[in-house]
Amino acid sequence: MKKIYAIVISAIVGGYLLYLYSQPLPASLSTVPIANITSKLWEENISLFMVSSDEAFSITQTPFQKILSSRNKNTSYAYIIASGKNKEYHQNPVEKDLKDTRLLQIHNPVIVQHAKTIASSSNPIEEAEELVYNTIETKTEGIPIIPAPAIFELKKGDCTEHAIATIALLRALHIPARAVVGMIAAKEYAGKKNVFVFHMWAEAFYNNAWLLVDATRPRKKKTNIYIALAYHSLETEMPLEFLEAMANIQNLKVTYLSE
Repeated sequence: MKKIYAIVISAIVGGYLLYLYSQPLPASLSTVPIANITSKLWEENISLFMVSSDEAFSITQTPFQKILSSRNKNTSYAYIIASGKNKEYHQNPVEKDLKDTRLLQIHNPVIVQHAKTIASSSNPIEEAEELVYNTIETKTEGIPIIPAPAIFELKKGDCTEHAIATIALLRALHIPARAVVGMIAAKEYAGKKNVFVFHMWAEAFYNNAWLLVDATRPRKKKTNIYIALAYHSLETEMPLEFLEAMANIQNLKVTYLSE
């Protein structure tokens, strides 16, 4: 009886979390104001930020983000990071960067067929971005994370759908790719100016280098305006690292450190 009760409670909690994610987040919960911002941010290739909170949180090192220092105290937590190209990052892809998952379904005929259309391209990364961007005709927010084949069939979604569909195509082409959860700087979003906005994007390993891949803005990326919080396993809709990243954003403060 206790086991059945636990299963029911887990299902209710999981369903509730899925419902919450399926609703568009208010700008106050999905954005972080950028303190001390100047126009230089939109022009430079490497940007320095202090990301802080009165609650414990984590930031990950990536090919496009270097942690310069950190402070971890009982009521004060902060990271100084350099966003852009991290020349000291030398981690190669691992097996899971090519793995099939329930969300990707890289052997599904829908994914295989779309991947074939860009297989012979001289730049399959950019072609994958363009294909996903053009396929997702309705740009919306709040759709629960769904498998890649359904994304191509429904043709609508937000940044998470763009990332998942792109990664599915790349892995179907045997190109290592992974999902990143974090924030992207925007001059204006939902009536708020100069904010970081909750975002998901991808990284792909191609021609012996990691590339930042974002199908929501193909060919228009500036790597210095992304802040990565965690990697998404793509095994389930809402793994712990994804939920933690969403929760952390509500408590963060970001200060632009212009040199």
